[in-house]
Amino acid sequence: MLIRVGLETFGEGRSLAWGLDFPGCFANGSDEAEAILRFAGNLLDFERWVALHIDEPWFRLADVDFRIVETYQSSALPGQCEATSAFFEDDLRPLSRQEIENALHVFRWQREELLAGLEFLSVGLPGLETQDWSAAPDALERIARTEHAYLGNLIQGLPPYPEAMDPFEALQFSRELVERSLPGMAEKTQVVERNGERWSSRKLARRLLWQQRVQIDNIKEQLGLKGT
Repeated sequence: MLIRVGLETFGEGRSLAWGLDFPGCFANGSDEAEAILRFAGNLLDFERWVALHIDEPWFRLADVDFRIVETYQSSALPGQCEATSAFFEDDLRPLSRQEIENALHVFRWQREELLAGLEFLSVGLPGLETQDWSAAPDALERIARTEHAYLGNLIQGLPPYPEAMDPFEALQFSRELVERSLPGMAEKTQVVERNGERWSSRKLARRLLWQQRVQIDNIKEQLGLKGT
């Protein structure tokens, strides 16, 4: 099975490997080799994670062959460890209805993981009594605001982001926007430029899943739960 990888490189040597056919799966590395090596492990974890949520996954890995098919030099500023601006030629490929359905599955499962983890922590976790997770609400608000901003790159007349909203309400607000908006992007070839960055429906899908996963992992890392 050929795994097509888009590699985003940064001026400080860091690299980010994207699974072009697996939105939601990516890996960071200090260089290209490390990013690809980590991506291989992350893809296997992604396969297992998807299989836990659905009876018939839309992909199964066998005889895997990794191949870097595109490389993009990022315009993200050094020191922005979570920044990314990549637009690959593959991002011009329209999303099919099935791909959007799969992306929404991953989006929902990520959201469930995020909310379930915070609910579990709110009632107390042995060994974490001294941990400070007060930053979690800020992370939730950041997810919601970023989702709204990403959608706004492609959708005109998007409802304005409601300021001073409870973080959980903000998450629900942005989730409903994503759920309503993505299905309407099936087979669309629209490409727009916002603030010097190009956007398409395929790029939007992978960025939505990327940023939510990054924030989930950041919360876990702050609480000493990374890898759980």
